[in-house]
Amino acid sequence: MNTLPNLAGIATDDLVEKIGGGSFSASYINWSRTMHLLRVHAPGWLPVLVHNVEGGILHRAPVGCYLLIKFQHVDGSETPPMPQAIMDSHNKAIALDRVTARDITDTHRRGLCMAAAMTFGLAYELWAKLPLESGYAEEAKPEAHKPKAEVSQLTVRASPMDGVLDEVSPEQMEFLQQAGKIMAEFRENGAQSAAALFYRDLCLTNEEMMGVWALMAGESKARNQIKKFKEATTEKAA
Repeated sequence: MNTLPNLAGIATDDLVEKIGGGSFSASYINWSRTMHLLRVHAPGWLPVLVHNVEGGILHRAPVGCYLLIKFQHVDGSETPPMPQAIMDSHNKAIALDRVTARDITDTHRRGLCMAAAMTFGLAYELWAKLPLESGYAEEAKPEAHKPKAEVSQLTVRASPMDGVLDEVSPEQMEFLQQAGKIMAEFRENGAQSAAALFYRDLCLTNEEMMGVWALMAGESKARNQIKKFKEATTEKAA
């Protein structure tokens, strides 16, 4: 049996990303960085999905379903499997017949980070809300006199829509942040082309659109242009 590596203390504050604002804020390490840390500090260990009795990867629960994730070493050693529920943006279980491919891939990435923390202690400090090496602390708010150009385009501003982001999962917030990046392109390249990319590539639901609006509080000009484009395309379709 291969001895399990202890990866507590490996994750550092420079790997941490923060999402959300207002009444919602979360710190996390991107799944790709988590996998890189595993490759470097736990060579030979890889995450594996445990199959159900029918050969699939979804395991039924009284409500919804879950994935079982374990780690397996190239020498054949393996760890106990850890369950990760498939949830919506409000961390509620999704009915089995409504689970999509996107739900599965998001859950897999989130679950491998959880399993790495439970199995190897990798980035357990984030789950336990402990400081990381290099003096990780909450980000300071931008100073009032700081030039606007130096403030991130994705900064979340206080607005009456802050509550829309309550209980949003890290994966869902990451997706909405990507929508925010499309908005940055929107402002740079013009209303028609960027708005078309926004609707064509992201295909946001009404709930996700509300989340983007919350992230874009203060960007009234861009929001109005997007709404006008949506209305125009809806009229053409009709």
